[in-house]
Amino acid sequence: MLQQRSSGLLLHITSLPSAHGVGDLGPEAYRFADFLAEAGQTYWQILPLTPVDPGAGFSPYSSPSAFAGNTLMISLEKLADEGLLNPDELAVFNEQPIRDVTITEAPTTAGGATADVLVSPLATAPSALHAAWIRKRPLLEQAAQTFLRESTPGQQSDYDRFCGWQADWLEDYALFSALQEATGEPFWIRWPTAIVRREPVELARQRELLRDRIEVIKVLQYFFMRQWNELIAYCYARKIHLMGDIPIYVQLNSADVWANPTLFKLDEDFQPLFVAGAPPDYFSEDGQRWGNPIYDWAEHERTGFAWWMRRLRHQMSLYSLTRLDHFLGFAVYWEIPASEPTAKVGEWVKAPIEAFMHAMHRQFVQLPVIGEDLGAKAAEIQAYLRHYGIPGMRVVQFGFGEDMPTSTYAVHNHSENFVVYSGTHDNNTTLGWFRESDDELRQRINEYIGIEITEANVVDQICRLTMQSVARLAIIPIQDILNLDETGRMNTPGSGGRSWQWRLQPDQLTDKVAEKLLKLTKMTGRG
Repeated sequence: MLQQRSSGLLLHITSLPSAHGVGDLGPEAYRFADFLAEAGQTYWQILPLTPVDPGAGFSPYSSPSAFAGNTLMISLEKLADEGLLNPDELAVFNEQPIRDVTITEAPTTAGGATADVLVSPLATAPSALHAAWIRKRPLLEQAAQTFLRESTPGQQSDYDRFCGWQADWLEDYALFSALQEATGEPFWIRWPTAIVRREPVELARQRELLRDRIEVIKVLQYFFMRQWNELIAYCYARKIHLMGDIPIYVQLNSADVWANPTLFKLDEDFQPLFVAGAPPDYFSEDGQRWGNPIYDWAEHERTGFAWWMRRLRHQMSLYSLTRLDHFLGFAVYWEIPASEPTAKVGEWVKAPIEAFMHAMHRQFVQLPVIGEDLGAKAAEIQAYLRHYGIPGMRVVQFGFGEDMPTSTYAVHNHSENFVVYSGTHDNNTTLGWFRESDDELRQRINEYIGIEITEANVVDQICRLTMQSVARLAIIPIQDILNLDETGRMNTPGSGGRSWQWRLQPDQLTDKVAEKLLKLTKMTGRG
């Protein structure tokens, strides 16, 4: 349960400025932490840190691992500071803009598997991320090789401890990634049968054959985790807490499903019988067909939810607070037959939320989690959130509908144990939302706030309402603090395209912005 009034900003690591085409855990992350401290903020909320899949449009919610870190976020500058990269080579490398990179090879996933080729770094936004990975990968590999070759006994001991602590997921993930490269086949279902079925003798043989490659992959995970922990320590010293995010589902082509097929509803050939999604709603008239395999909840319950407990424990080691995405799915989920092309056809199926919540509470006692309880069926999980003291979410943008007097999103209906947002990563920016609103919605906004709302003042007014809410924690996307329009939107659910590509510009975090936010924070008792 949230104990005191506080506030923070939402900004994903990949959205930070960087010379390498994608934000990372380097100097700009520390600069943003300083900005948060200067602005009186307590929380920095990010999106999932796991590896991204180019085939899924680089969505942080679709990953080949529920545990691994996205090595694209590793800071080259920090590796150079440690002597793992040549600073002169890095300086030359940094002088080449991302737009000058020509893709001459098939882009790869974070695990090394070949991805669909995109023709030009500028043709579409995702190709810029492909280009960023192609630029960074050789230097990351070089740093890993240098570490393996030149690490001191102390460094080697630290690395060995990391491998031991993370062994329950690291060994499978490293082998999975190495096999993607060695077979030339990114999808594990199409590997040789003995590997697909994880026959022990064959897996042992592959581990020996791929030993060197596996070690490089593990070292890159070590680099990521070490840099993440250094950033956490820097933030904590400035009284900034990190808030993370756990996607409820994992993707079929992942180390998790390959290593644990009995935990999912698959046929004898490991193809999904059903896939996850959401029925038609506010975001999409066809619903959202996410395509993730459905959990076999009966098997999870039989094991005491052991896999989930390991996943939660891992996430809680990374963050002070963790948002459980699509919390509804622990109670009831939309099950789509795998043969259906959209989410229109499906049915609601119950999940064992009572047993899951009891297991979670028994494991952790204090639950530093937030339940994402948005959507039409949110009422079905409120009792569980209240019983375990888990904060839910309220989005101010949702509070101006025709049901405004009774809407749980309207600020006058908020309660203390909630996290209030002006908007989330799935919403348009507040300015973009206002621009696309109709006359009736604008009239309700005017009447509620009590003044005429225009494009010039709407963002300030919505941010003010968010901070004035009785909800103990307020989170505002950085785009709203900067008064950005729809071009700053992070994600449009179900649309693909340019989602996940937005980047902060280095000159946008000014002293004036920090001073304005600090004043609002103190005025609303959050500083």
